[in-house]
Amino acid sequence: MTLSAQSILDFPVPQATHVVTARDAILYALSTGYGTDAPDKKTLKYVYERDLVTAPTLANIVAHPGPWMQQTGVDWTRLVHSEHRLTIHRPVPLDVPLISRSRVLSVVDRGVEKGMFVSFERLIATVDGDEPIATIVQTNACRGDGGCGSVGSAPEPLPKVPDREPDLEFNVDIPDNAALLYRLNGDLNPLHVDPQAAGRSGFDRPILHGLCSFGYAGYAIVAAIDPSMGSGLSAIAARFSAPIFPGETITVQIWRNDAEIRFRGLVAARGATILDNGMARLS
Repeated sequence: MTLSAQSILDFPVPQATHVVTARDAILYALSTGYGTDAPDKKTLKYVYERDLVTAPTLANIVAHPGPWMQQTGVDWTRLVHSEHRLTIHRPVPLDVPLISRSRVLSVVDRGVEKGMFVSFERLIATVDGDEPIATIVQTNACRGDGGCGSVGSAPEPLPKVPDREPDLEFNVDIPDNAALLYRLNGDLNPLHVDPQAAGRSGFDRPILHGLCSFGYAGYAIVAAIDPSMGSGLSAIAARFSAPIFPGETITVQIWRNDAEIRFRGLVAARGATILDNGMARLS
């Protein structure tokens, strides 16, 4: 396939189906911070099948179409997740057949050897009744490509966080085995576990899945604002601005305006901002 912006825009992203079980929901919750400390009443409901509550960001792993961009002709080894936006229409239901339908929204070309950004939308709904569950807009940075032209309508840029001290800060320790656990949700990209694969992608060691840090951020926002963990999220978005490694600590800085949240994630030990321009909305 000749690599061109139009061929990527027209690529038929496969549909995917998924029946989420209690085990799936518990595994996801455990891999994104819920129950990391000794489980108590407020977090047990996310990791115990009795009266199970699904984590707000669970939709990110539901009915995923897989590594379809490998088939478009991009340099897969240089591709990284750049930005993610999740709108939650209703909590992910258990034991209900779900389907996702995806389409490419845009290709933004930065020039030959400068890379490009590809954004696509994934709609998740019930198979019977077509009831919407979540809408996801994902942007991938194709760092080894570029020069193929731009096409489509790119998402509006996420605004910067406020230029003042945050209202809240919440520290989250990422376990050393976080990537090994998170990959069991379905993302088996060797970049996150194999040192040689990480080296081929330009990293000196495996990096954490972007959506794992995204899930930890969702957990941290709710835990910081509502320690009872009684609240949820109806939307969350952020830019992945730098890699994070298993074993590090994320400091989630939060600015709150009632139900509207702005946030970013820092790794203070390296002086790195790993999540930026974050936006969330309490449900």
